[in-house]
Amino acid sequence: MTDTPRLVRLLDPTAKASQEVQPLAPRPPELRGKRLGILDNTKSNADVLMLRLAALLCQQHGAVEIVHRRKAHAAIGATDELCADLVRRCDAVLVGSGD
Repeated sequence: MTDTPRLVRLLDPTAKASQEVQPLAPRPPELRGKRLGILDNTKSNADVLMLRLAALLCQQHGAVEIVHRRKAHAAIGATDELCADLVRRCDAVLVGSGD
């Protein structure tokens, strides 16, 4: 039996950083009378964090409604339908994590 050298193929899974600059979404000048959306990413305690924050914004800044929507899984993006529903029903949307 002969020893043949084996080659190892190394793959780099990192992505190149994007150089594209994205502007921030426009903010409403105030929250009084506005509907707040929550895009819950399904991570542990995300719902607790976001619902508490939205309740504080209602209490302290006059927002009048909270629309809570939940993604199917933390590892995948929100569907186009979910995003369209939030855009249609809300004046501002909270997006975040709750580990």
